[in-house]
Amino acid sequence: MEPLKNKFFQQSMARAAEYLKNRRRLAGLFTSASLKLRNVDFKRLNGRKLAGKVKVFLRMIRAYANGSYRALPWKNMLLILGSIIYFVTPIDMIPDFIPVSGLLDDFTVIVWVYNAVRVEVEEFINWEKSLIES
Repeated sequence: MEPLKNKFFQQSMARAAEYLKNRRRLAGLFTSASLKLRNVDFKRLNGRKLAGKVKVFLRMIRAYANGSYRALPWKNMLLILGSIIYFVTPIDMIPDFIPVSGLLDDFTVIVWVYNAVRVEVEEFINWEKSLIES
C-alpha cells in the first residue's frame, strides 16, 4: 500500500496544514498520540522501533511548531504531521478496533513517511544531540 493513494491518508494530509496553524489542535494531537502510544502493545507487534519513529515525529512537530527547528521543508513537515494524524485517527483504512491488523496500516504509513523523510529525521536527531552537547 502506498500511503499517498490511501484516501484516509489524503484526508489526514489535508488536515495537517490546519493543525500547524492551531496550537490547541496540535496540543490535542500530542495528547492523543501519546495516549495511543501508551496503549499499544509493541511487544505483541514486535515494534519498539515503530514507537521510536512516532516519538521522533512528535518531537519534530513540536520543534517546528514552536520555531526552534525550521530546517525542514514544509512538504515534509506536512507528511510527518499527516502520518501522526492518521496514526491517532481510529477509523481509517483498517479500523483500529480490529486487533493487531487495525494498527498495521497506521504503522505502514509511519514507516513509509519515515523512509521518505529519513535524511531530515537524521538531521533533526543530530540537531537535538548538538543541543545536549552544548
